[in-house]
Amino acid sequence: MRVTSLAFSLSLLASANAQLLQIPQVERLSTQVVRHFSNYIKYNGPTKEALAAMKPEKQQAPVSQSTAADASYWLADIKHQGLAAFNADPSNYTVFRNVMDYGAVGDGVTDDTAAINSAISSGGRFGPDSGQTSTTTPAIVYFPEGTYLVSTSIIDYYYTQLIGNPNSIPTIKASATFTGLGVIDGDLYQSSGNQGWTSTNVFFRQIRNLKIDLTGIPGSSAATGIHWPVGQATSIQNVEIAMSAASGTQHQGIFIENGSGGFVTDITTTGGLYAMNVGNQQFSMHNLQISDAVVAISQIWDWGWTYQGLTLSNCTTGISIANGGAGAQEVGSVNILDSTIQDCEAFVTTVWGNSTSSNGSLILENITLDNTPVAVNGTSGTVLEGGSTTISAWGQGHQYTPDGPANFEGAFTAPTRPSALLASGGSAYYTKSKPQYAASPTSSISSIRDAGAKGDGTTDDTAAIQKALTSAASSGQIVFFDQGVYKVTSTITIPPGSVIVGESYSVIMASGSTWSSITDPVPVVQVGTSGQSGHVEWSDMIVSTEGSAPGAVLIEWNLDADSGSGMWDVHTRIGGFDGSNLQVAQCPTSAQPTSGCEAAYMSMHITSSASGVYMENVWLWTADHDLDNADNTQISVFTGRGLLIEGKNVWMYGTAVEHHSLYQYQLSGASAIVGGFLQTETPYYQPSPDAANSPYPTNATLNDPDYSTSCPSTGNCDALGLRVLNSENVIIYGAGLYSFFDNYSTDCSSFPTPEDCQSDIFSIEGTTSALTVYSLSTVGTTNMIVMSGTSLATVSDNLDTYAATIAMFTS
Repeated sequence: MRVTSLAFSLSLLASANAQLLQIPQVERLSTQVVRHFSNYIKYNGPTKEALAAMKPEKQQAPVSQSTAADASYWLADIKHQGLAAFNADPSNYTVFRNVMDYGAVGDGVTDDTAAINSAISSGGRFGPDSGQTSTTTPAIVYFPEGTYLVSTSIIDYYYTQLIGNPNSIPTIKASATFTGLGVIDGDLYQSSGNQGWTSTNVFFRQIRNLKIDLTGIPGSSAATGIHWPVGQATSIQNVEIAMSAASGTQHQGIFIENGSGGFVTDITTTGGLYAMNVGNQQFSMHNLQISDAVVAISQIWDWGWTYQGLTLSNCTTGISIANGGAGAQEVGSVNILDSTIQDCEAFVTTVWGNSTSSNGSLILENITLDNTPVAVNGTSGTVLEGGSTTISAWGQGHQYTPDGPANFEGAFTAPTRPSALLASGGSAYYTKSKPQYAASPTSSISSIRDAGAKGDGTTDDTAAIQKALTSAASSGQIVFFDQGVYKVTSTITIPPGSVIVGESYSVIMASGSTWSSITDPVPVVQVGTSGQSGHVEWSDMIVSTEGSAPGAVLIEWNLDADSGSGMWDVHTRIGGFDGSNLQVAQCPTSAQPTSGCEAAYMSMHITSSASGVYMENVWLWTADHDLDNADNTQISVFTGRGLLIEGKNVWMYGTAVEHHSLYQYQLSGASAIVGGFLQTETPYYQPSPDAANSPYPTNATLNDPDYSTSCPSTGNCDALGLRVLNSENVIIYGAGLYSFFDNYSTDCSSFPTPEDCQSDIFSIEGTTSALTVYSLSTVGTTNMIVMSGTSLATVSDNLDTYAATIAMFTS
């Protein structure tokens, strides 16, 4: 559980059917700090009668297997044998659900709303009306090709992936009389006026390969494609949203009003008042193609947001961050890079106005304008002329180079991008969307369960997994981890040539004495061994531990990888779930490290032999609460280190590392690193014990921080969010480093004072050079940047929205 940021009052507009909530154009937003988990955004919610009408049936047995035509796609065509290992009735629980098996027709005429919602909800799953999270009811809800007419919202459930056929994208079409906040509603508002779940705790869900068609709804009626207030380990990929482009349109594509996300990529929208109407603590969005919108992106609020690879065309305004007056800006910071803006009246509108406050920070880098007369528009008119030109680097906000703060507004010299990180033949950074292997035949898929692994959370699957991976790498097969929890008792090695795909976050769980030594770390999963080179792709899985495992390094990447290797939606989840034996019963907040709750040595290690590591939407999480507890009760689980990078040529897009005792991110002897948006939280139990007294002893071989000598003489010595040591050519496009708690109390992160949960959170040490950090946002820490023990930036100089923000830091 984490602290939400802001509460908003929005102007609401009812549709012709006033039973259900509709969100129109956002008017003036008022800001309020929210200090308790239950104090969330209030809306004039739908009536009880409307909620009842929208609520899907809790249970509906599937009808006979559909024989409707569908373009071949291996995920739909393989034998489905996923097992929800810790479900109360695993033998009767269905993981993979084809909506046609629940009565959907997909002919564009039949109302498929109830059938789709039944496919999502059946099997005792947890929806927003329950407010409960769970890891024991994973589901893939699959849409074959077709057009699915819906008249009310598709209500997303926890731990759900909504997946269409990428070889023939299905369409979800809203009827002319559609009622509901979103065609897909990721967190349905309840009759209380609150969202069903605390949005910052909405984890582990995806939407991909769908078209959402709002054009049947009159343009004058408010309509939303996807309502998506979410936290980490969530994504939307390969989605098209069609909206009315008529004058006065009130349609919006994706609406996000709160949360702690998140990752979105490969979105195409046409028409609408807003393609994106969004606000969240932090987010990364890639490859958005937006055309014919009034405002392509309306930034409601944020602490930090990174856009990469935008293509905006024929819009009145490309991006509006002008919410609030100068000095009262609701937007903390926005980074935009490697983007093209064509035939828009203005690219960015802002109200920064050379403010003494740091909010409204903006960084533009490598932007191509074509027939866009205004690049940046401020409160008094044009700030930066546009036209048909290229913006190399331009920004506004507070600048440290490395001293500051100094207001700046204008062009600057961008850091030299390491050539190894660039797309072939170009100046833009290399990106690669999560592979879906759409063209692969079913015969190329090798099921881990067919290879003898059980995935039941009890059986030792080590030998079966290793044999299957070795065989598949040599034969060119894709290894499919059917949903399950695969217990292993010794290291699993992923050989070069491997392609691995999970089903709704399949879990590899380390168990046993191999990982019992707090001073002798052993990898759970290692990608290659030192000296090996080659190619590995790994997606949609989780690595975890069971019970005490103080010596477990969950992921160790050794491979000198070739182009395109990497991890997509691969996460570590340490404790806080059924089967982990690291839950409320074993690890309450009163637990001490000696109680058996030392659960991992390190989440992930990119070793000095590693190169070419691409990471997208990777969350390395030590659980702060129990996901399978009805009240999301907080717990104390102790882990040593987060992500250690000692290698080179590493991309980190939409990554987050949370709640490790010594540090979250550490770059030690690393080179050629690009990241954004990075996000961290320090452990909620600290400073009891603090980092200096962490149960994990300092390992000089790993260049651990020695807090016994480096802690400030005053203030709390908690884990660093980011430590950069003896590294070079590091460019970070947004970092949110947060410290919300002091021994589970949030008094220390009150806004605007005292901001003293801990003293330091970002440390630069040794011979580090060519380091650039854009949009650094911190919460609850006195010093925002410390270099060689000296504070360079304090929170009092950079107060912002709820976080403090620095637009640009260079060393």
